Amino acid sequence: MNKIIIGVNVVLIAAVGFLFYKVNDLSNPSTEKTETTEETKADQKSVETKTVTTPVGNAPTGKIAFVNIDVLNDKSLEVIDLIAESKRKKNSIEASVESLSMQYQKKVEEFQMSQKAGIAPQSELEAKAREIQAIEKEAQNKQIQMDNLSIDIGEKNASFQKNVKDFLIKWNNGKYDYILSYSDAVPTMLLGNATLDITDQIVTQFNDEYKQRKGKKK
Repeated sequence: MNKIIIGVNVVLIAAVGFLFYKVNDLSNPSTEKTETTEETKADQKSVETKTVTTPVGNAPTGKIAFVNIDVLNDKSLEVIDLIAESKRKKNSIEASVESLSMQYQKKVEEFQMSQKAGIAPQSELEAKAREIQAIEKEAQNKQIQMDNLSIDIGEKNASFQKNVKDFLIKWNNGKYDYILSYSDAVPTMLLGNATLDITDQIVTQFNDEYKQRKGKKK
């Protein structure tokens, strides 16, 4: 039981941290798929194959621009919402795990005391043992929920990358031959002319488009 609880907390930290991962390859988002079974769910949501938006060729303009991915991640309303949602789910699972841990410790102590006293009937000891097993099973379910949350975060991160690329294809419409990405974390571009930085334009309009997409889902 203690190993399960420790494992859940470790994965929780790793999963939420994943959302802060800087997107450095907008042209080739990862869409890794993993299947997970959860007893509390009837069906596992399948990963849908997303339509790929292909840029249309235009006459070369000789123009190049770049987007600061660090700024995009920090100011994107989509990322902000994803982080908030993942933290809410994370906190809910953590609270459940903490409650289960306290229940488990209490039930084990009660069982040990009854067993040591030697006055409790066998039926009572068996009932207490079943209660302990039920808590252990619920803790295992929390681990599965955490695995599903990690998968969901990965899928939404890939979806975010795709949304950025699709937006740039529509927004660019032949303005630039290349739109590069820049990140302080992984500086693939060491130096760029500040006049070629279109980050602010992209962030503002990308957020506007996200608001529209979000509004349609409600």
